[in-house]
Amino acid sequence: MPLLRLGRVGAAALLVVLAATASQAAAPRLLWKVKLGGRIYTSPLVCDLRDEPGREVVVCDSESRRVVCVSAQGKVLWSYGEGFTARLTSTPAAADLDGDGHLEVVAAGGGGHLVCLRADGSCAWRTRLEGEVDWAAPTISDLDGDGSPEILLGTYAGFFCFNSRGQVRWRARQMGGVAALAAVADLNGDGKREVLVPADRSLWCLDAAGETVWQFTAPVGGGGVTVGDLEGDGRLEVVATFDDRLIYLLDAQGRPQWAYCGGYAGGSNGWQAPPALADMDGDGRLEIVTGDGDGAFRCLDAQGRERWYYAAGAPLGDQVTVGDVDGDGQQEVLAGFDDDGTVLCLRGPQPAWRFRADFRVTTTPSLADIDGDGRTEILVASNDNCLYCLRAGGGRAGKLSWPLRRLDAAQTGALVGGER
Repeated sequence: MPLLRLGRVGAAALLVVLAATASQAAAPRLLWKVKLGGRIYTSPLVCDLRDEPGREVVVCDSESRRVVCVSAQGKVLWSYGEGFTARLTSTPAAADLDGDGHLEVVAAGGGGHLVCLRADGSCAWRTRLEGEVDWAAPTISDLDGDGSPEILLGTYAGFFCFNSRGQVRWRARQMGGVAALAAVADLNGDGKREVLVPADRSLWCLDAAGETVWQFTAPVGGGGVTVGDLEGDGRLEVVATFDDRLIYLLDAQGRPQWAYCGGYAGGSNGWQAPPALADMDGDGRLEIVTGDGDGAFRCLDAQGRERWYYAAGAPLGDQVTVGDVDGDGQQEVLAGFDDDGTVLCLRGPQPAWRFRADFRVTTTPSLADIDGDGRTEILVASNDNCLYCLRAGGGRAGKLSWPLRRLDAAQTGALVGGER
């Protein structure tokens, strides 16, 4: 049985946190703000949909039941809402599904729909889902290496794989409903990708045909999975998070290498967000960065040792992103908060700055140079119906190690081949 590592929580850590708040940097500058018709529950998807310079930002006008595309300058380019009968809470994904060199946007939910939208916002196809989608989201990846991507999605009825035209390829019947986010990577080096699916107390590893490769079960319910080469040996590991602040490192065969227990952090909401992976100290090795439902942030090294801890004292809205947002050469951690609309930027265990929206931020901030000027923008979607574009500092864009909620526009959750 692997060694259980206990988190360093308690009075000493809290005193460090309180002392750190005195050294906050200036808040970021607001570049633009777009007000939509309803609250936004999806994280900003940043992708290059058009041939023109700059990138686009796609969010769901959740309560107005529309997928909205916004330009790098904050102009609404198109919106699509045909047929949605319920609010949209699933963050869209993007990839080139038809091989024409242009990305398509895939959105799920809104009463049980899977929709593929072209770069101009027109509908390429629509599929009626078995089961509704709530907070799960599409993952896009070419599982079998045939050049045509698959779309993976959990619903209340199960976990499904669709082809690039929205037709069901297989359904994983090993598990019931799936509300968590999958990760995809070639774990065994055979040229085909495995699919990692959290469901209840288990993490399932499926092959490209949906058959079980292995299953790992924890004592409590789970909800997060991320893949990367943490040991730096060319082999991938799996980081799985579970409730009660449990984090496991598994090898590619699903065997636990260590377990970490974050302990009691002063609250009762112990769900642990899917982690981000980044080289936080510049030593060439990846660290694990994550937050929990009570707003406690942790950075662990590849051996499960706690590098730093910060207690924000407020419920985390969603997952974290990591990148050098101000061009100073250091990696910052960004997260939104569910109670007061705050976006927090951490530099290690110290707050660098805070930005406050007008209502809750239940989404993950996204990081990208969307206008091509060499500087990083921070995209924040809020329950105040607004999409914000911020800039912190004036330096050139630095390394963005984990810039989107699930790392990339396809939402693979796998850092493969080094940091981006």
